[in-house]
Amino acid sequence: MAREIRVAIDVRPLALGEVTGVGLVVTTLLTELETRGLRFVGVTDRPVPPGRLPETVPVVATGTAGGRIRWEGGALPRALRAIDPAPDLFHATWNHGVPPRLPFPSVLTVHDVIPWLLPQLVPWPRPAALHRWLYRRALRASTRAATWITTDSEASRRDLVRVLPGTEAKSEVVPISLPRWFRALPPEAASEARTKWNQGRPYWLYLGGFDPRKGIETSLAAMALAFPDPSRAPDLILAGGLNATGLALRAEAERLGVRARFPGYVDDRDLPSLFAGATLFLYPSRYEGFGLPLLMAMASGAPVVASDAGSVPEVLGDAGLLFPAGDATALAKVLARAAAITPEERAAIGERGRARAAGFSPDAFAERILRAYDRALGRRTASS
Repeated sequence: MAREIRVAIDVRPLALGEVTGVGLVVTTLLTELETRGLRFVGVTDRPVPPGRLPETVPVVATGTAGGRIRWEGGALPRALRAIDPAPDLFHATWNHGVPPRLPFPSVLTVHDVIPWLLPQLVPWPRPAALHRWLYRRALRASTRAATWITTDSEASRRDLVRVLPGTEAKSEVVPISLPRWFRALPPEAASEARTKWNQGRPYWLYLGGFDPRKGIETSLAAMALAFPDPSRAPDLILAGGLNATGLALRAEAERLGVRARFPGYVDDRDLPSLFAGATLFLYPSRYEGFGLPLLMAMASGAPVVASDAGSVPEVLGDAGLLFPAGDATALAKVLARAAAITPEERAAIGERGRARAAGFSPDAFAERILRAYDRALGRRTASS
């Protein structure tokens, strides 16, 4: 890009109460691309809390009336058209939200199509049937309106093409990366981390959301099967914002006799320490479009046990062990095997994980996003 490019970008994932994976992707994108000469203006339905955006990024906050999809069809296009001077490009970062007939090109990032493929695993607002229909309509319309589309993984792109044929002609994979602030701690930090998180004892870790898609109930059942004597079982830390599902899972762990701690949402600055103390990372999701916690675990040298669902095998490679998603009996066998690995085996797996995580670099992520922006700008120029 020979001249400065101005990009309007949807920053709603940073306006939520707790920043999760999509929000981390947005902050990484902004940080990396600003250093490469791009200029951004954020658009959102509510204010972004201080400290979540670079100070150089102005934000247009329009108000939240009407719900997410109604906002995308009304307030968002008005806000985009009112930006002065007009941006060169709009980036919709949250699966849909590309208004039709914008006067400038657009890039849509579709992280996954879980609500389309597995609607039974989504905690829909009521009435669920109406919200499923609204989601499908919004995704279909956004993919049609978008000049170019990115997905986080080959698995997500394959599934998008399956549900919306024709998107293959204007889509590409842009694997996400760890943010630069995530610095894996050295092995000697493990003892201090365990003191902080588990009274000095080793622990197995899960980090992520608590909803039916994440498969935590499979992990709890598998732990009870693999270690019928709870006193001989590893401790579990299940980290993430506690909702009603999380509270129910905590009660289920108590019922099964699984030693599990639920520390709640963990701030970004504490994540390197949380991973440093883990002797294993457990990721039992029934479907993922990428799985950013996998990168954190691999970068930290923690062996990984994960499901074979969606993008997980693509991201994990040879840095861990897989089991069939949702199969507690199969997972129990893998966990028993994982508990018996030697320190030498654990170190070898850790090295493979670090090497693989290094391939998902912020530089590679930024260059591929820039290429997607170039393609969107080029397609609009060619068609105008």
